[in-house]
Amino acid sequence: MNDSKQCIMLSSITYAMRGKELLARYGIKAFMEKTPLEVSGCGCGYSLRVKGDVDRAVAILTGAGIEVRKVYAG
Repeated sequence: MNDSKQCIMLSSITYAMRGKELLARYGIKAFMEKTPLEVSGCGCGYSLRVKGDVDRAVAILTGAGIEVRKVYAG
């Protein structure tokens, strides 16, 4: 999953905003977007679209206590 456009599904808009700011501090660009219904299954949730090392991004987020629900191709 490295060096490609991937999305990281998070549990809320608050975590998505915090995660975006956190990743920016590590030099990782992330864009917030509503998680598609096909992915979330319920029509709720927010994701971060990340270009680059998604495994590193997930490690940073989880290390900061931000729950990652799913990683999917964007």
